[in-house]
Amino acid sequence: MCIMEFADGLEIHPAYGRTQIAIYFDNDYGLLEEPSRWMMTVAKLKSRSKETSRNYAYILARYLNWLDDAGYGCAAWQAIDEDIFDEYLKYLSKRSASDEPMDHSTIVHYASRILDFYAWAKKQGYDHFLDVDVIEVDRRINKHQDLLAHVRSSTKVAKYDFNTPTGRPALHQREMNKFVTQPDYEASLGLFDDPVYAVIAAVIRTTAMRPKDVLQLPYRGKLQNSDFVPYDADGIPANIDNLELHYFFESKGKNRSIAFPGALWRAICSVYIPLRRQRAELFRAMHGVSPPNSVLFLNQAGHEVTYQMIYRHFAKVPEVASQAKSAYKGKRYTPRMLRHACATYFVYDALKKKNRLGDAPVYDASLDEELRKLLGHEDVKTTYMYYVHLVNRFFYDDLLQDTMRARVDDGITALLKRFGT
Repeated sequence: MCIMEFADGLEIHPAYGRTQIAIYFDNDYGLLEEPSRWMMTVAKLKSRSKETSRNYAYILARYLNWLDDAGYGCAAWQAIDEDIFDEYLKYLSKRSASDEPMDHSTIVHYASRILDFYAWAKKQGYDHFLDVDVIEVDRRINKHQDLLAHVRSSTKVAKYDFNTPTGRPALHQREMNKFVTQPDYEASLGLFDDPVYAVIAAVIRTTAMRPKDVLQLPYRGKLQNSDFVPYDADGIPANIDNLELHYFFESKGKNRSIAFPGALWRAICSVYIPLRRQRAELFRAMHGVSPPNSVLFLNQAGHEVTYQMIYRHFAKVPEVASQAKSAYKGKRYTPRMLRHACATYFVYDALKKKNRLGDAPVYDASLDEELRKLLGHEDVKTTYMYYVHLVNRFFYDDLLQDTMRARVDDGITALLKRFGT
């Protein structure tokens, strides 16, 4: 979810005297710098009234929220291309906030404001993949509205008989689009141009951690995280697969800890630690010092991997898959989708062990607590019931044939198999 707040930072500035300037944050309260800077730029224009600035702010907030809801992530706005933006135009053409079809001029207004933001970002040096103009947008909106007018009266959207945690009805295709099947996950590992992102994908798929949580994994841990030792391939303890490493990190402003699978650390040591040592030399050449032991992930150029890098590289997977004629079938690929897959498999395995697959959903406090710990939520009762409903619906629809595998073992095996270790 994109979080929008208003600040009065220009109120006492003699040249502007503006209040209520929008600032955007991601779901982890990380500042979305570029959208926030754009709103500051809009607020400084004397041709823009306070009401106009607020209108722009809400339009951009709605777009960023859609990126989250659609599984791309609001922080990945630079990775959005023409096809994804077309999906947003379809979304606007179908429904508005009042659940009524939006008129053509309003959709054009929304789209134009977002394109204004992208044009500003390009001028500021923020590269992105969206290359479309208002004329093309207008043509596409006409196309979508003509098609919707034709099919609206006869087409029924397949709905599940339960709601998502946000209260919206669960729609079949939307739920499937949030999900990375095991075959798609395995196929995705070979589609990254840098193995570091395949390793990060495997960690998220196996543990359900958020990207910012994963980026706190140490190369060599100390104190509470002293279990993390960068073993050579021939020095990995024989019993590591049976161990759970204590991992302490900060998530959304709070301290968390999880039992990190020893088998996953073994895979990281086998697949990635040799690369990390090579990349440390590049880092040392650039900075004159070695990278800190608190940083595990470095890219091919020797730079620390960032949250934005993860989203950009993940967003490229479907396009690369199409070009390579890969077995990957998904339309999107995001960290949130891998978290969602991890939680779904987790609940599936739990219900299967309890012999409750397909039964009427019953609240289970112990399973709720395990899911809460997995996802890092304060209270997940609503989320728990959603996943139980979802797993049962997938089970009834015979959509879980490829999920009947152990969550941890298969996530790791796929990584090791892909890199020949």
